[in-house]
Amino acid sequence: MSDQTRPEETAIPPEAARLHRQITVIDGLNASWFLDRRVLERLHQGGVTGVNATIAAWHNPTETLAMLGDVLQLFRDHGDLILQVKRVADIQRAKEMGRVGMILGFQDTEPVGENLRLLNVYQAVGVRIIQLTYNFENRVGFGCQAPEDQGLKPFGRELVAEMNRLGLLIDLSHCGERTTREAIELSEKPVAITHANSKAILDHPRNKSDDVIQALAQRGGVIGAVAVPAMMTRRFPATLDDYLDAIDYLVQLVGVDHVGLGPDFMEEMPQEVIQKVLVGLPPETMRLLASIPPTQGFESVARLPRVTAGLLARGYRPEDVAKILGGNWLRLYREVWEA
Repeated sequence: MSDQTRPEETAIPPEAARLHRQITVIDGLNASWFLDRRVLERLHQGGVTGVNATIAAWHNPTETLAMLGDVLQLFRDHGDLILQVKRVADIQRAKEMGRVGMILGFQDTEPVGENLRLLNVYQAVGVRIIQLTYNFENRVGFGCQAPEDQGLKPFGRELVAEMNRLGLLIDLSHCGERTTREAIELSEKPVAITHANSKAILDHPRNKSDDVIQALAQRGGVIGAVAVPAMMTRRFPATLDDYLDAIDYLVQLVGVDHVGLGPDFMEEMPQEVIQKVLVGLPPETMRLLASIPPTQGFESVARLPRVTAGLLARGYRPEDVAKILGGNWLRLYREVWEA
């Protein structure tokens, strides 16, 4: 991004603001409503260089193509703020131009339907990251909320191989334990858990066991720490310190080279879309999620400079902050997209 100081940076120490402007910052998972320009402005305010932007999840192929049309139009309508990322070099170009580089991603394989050849289409238009399942069972495998996880299905094994061939990054964030483990072992390329924490921090269905996180790292993968309050603590409101604690734990578990950011913001999300996000969850879970306030001190992607400041305050070296804030995602993208 440019060297111009942003409003959020005035609230943090000058050395942290300076470092945040210098490094490549990547939001490893953002599910906000990108059709609202305010979301794009907040990404810019937060000093984001690249963002894994969820543009489809439970959508069938027809719905996905319609959404792709809307999102691709964004690059024409808001070219002063964003540009599309298809290669790692595009992220560097975004940095040089002071833009936010948008990486198109799916949070489910429903957009593929039963036709693996659609992966060719999605890859051609710029989709680069696809999560294998959402919360429940699909044609590929089992999500973390499924009553039983029987692992990857035959179609799922074919899909993993095809994603490897096409250079599409496999995301396992919402997958069940067995499905996650089998995908890590099967994939010929490193994979990602873009937005989850360790179950040791909080035993939540969406968080991952330490064994799985270590298996991911051993194969070269990256996990993005999530800032959703219900996945960090049972003491509400959650705070920025809770988020930094989650990052600390992951770094101690697998090393600084395998940890990134995956806050999972859903800013400006229409209520009807939120209802689809939560479909199938127990009513008490839905009521709890609706009542929990946002993470204090990190309520928006616009406040990402506070994460940089917080890590420095905890004694992280600037070069390690640079890895966590974006360098590790860059390495993974390069290995998967361009190998």
